Amino acid sequence: MVDSKSLEDLFYDECSKAGNNGLTTTDFLSVHKECDPKDTALAMNALLTKGYIEVFQVRGELIYKALKKEDVGKAGALHGEEQVVYNTIRSSGNEGIWTKHLKSKTNLHEAVIKRCLRALEQKALVKAIKSVKHPTRKLYMLMELTPSVEVTGGPWFTDQELDVDFVEQLTHQCYKYILMKSFPRDPSCIFTSSHNAYPSAAAVRKYIMEKRISQVELSVDDITMLLDVLIYDGKVERFIAQVDEDWDDEDMDTESDWVYKAVRDKKAESAWQDCPCGVCPVADFCTESGPVNPAGCTYYSKWLDF
Repeated sequence: MVDSKSLEDLFYDECSKAGNNGLTTTDFLSVHKECDPKDTALAMNALLTKGYIEVFQVRGELIYKALKKEDVGKAGALHGEEQVVYNTIRSSGNEGIWTKHLKSKTNLHEAVIKRCLRALEQKALVKAIKSVKHPTRKLYMLMELTPSVEVTGGPWFTDQELDVDFVEQLTHQCYKYILMKSFPRDPSCIFTSSHNAYPSAAAVRKYIMEKRISQVELSVDDITMLLDVLIYDGKVERFIAQVDEDWDDEDMDTESDWVYKAVRDKKAESAWQDCPCGVCPVADFCTESGPVNPAGCTYYSKWLDF
């Protein structure tokens, strides 16, 4: 015979061990055959009332899951349908849950769900948000959570609308920075083939944030999306960086080998592309039959070795 307090602790521990898979009454009693089914039911109800566990219905079977300690206080203050609705919303995480899906998961009447949602919003436990994927749907999630990028659309969306001006401005600034790093200031000059100071996505992000071009916090992935647009537009090309062992540039992205280089505007081209002849120190006396000739050019061999 197990006393009620010990039975509550035992059932809660088993739910915790089960994790996200949850625990059924059958699973519990098959392991702890010494426990009485009626006493077990009373212990489960006590845990539900205190908010230590939550219950879901999966294919007609009740599944019990243990709550984290930080969530116990909030759920424990709720009762009945409100607790069921709150737990279901909480399980959706930062993706939120649509009222139609909330109804199907809780098996509660629509009027009951609306009443519970109003009560939970008044208690500042849940909030309603809109999704960029489904603008007509109202999603609910816990008040303290931040909606995922899939829901909000990330920094490119404002009030569920794509901020075209913001995207274009940032894309232009990214291109200007890469262009500045890709070619010398003197338009008549070009970098040698060994030039390796082309910026990475992390370096572009650092420039954008330090210059306060964006008031919104951007990640490297956000910047990479803009750089992909420049690649598709033919303004930028991406390639694997060739970094020397002694190269120590804080702008280099240690987590990625990809760097970006601006593509010259052919109409505005005033230098010799990136051909070694354009920066060759002995180009003036390089002839077919001379001591320095194109056939034995070491610069070409190095340039073509990629």
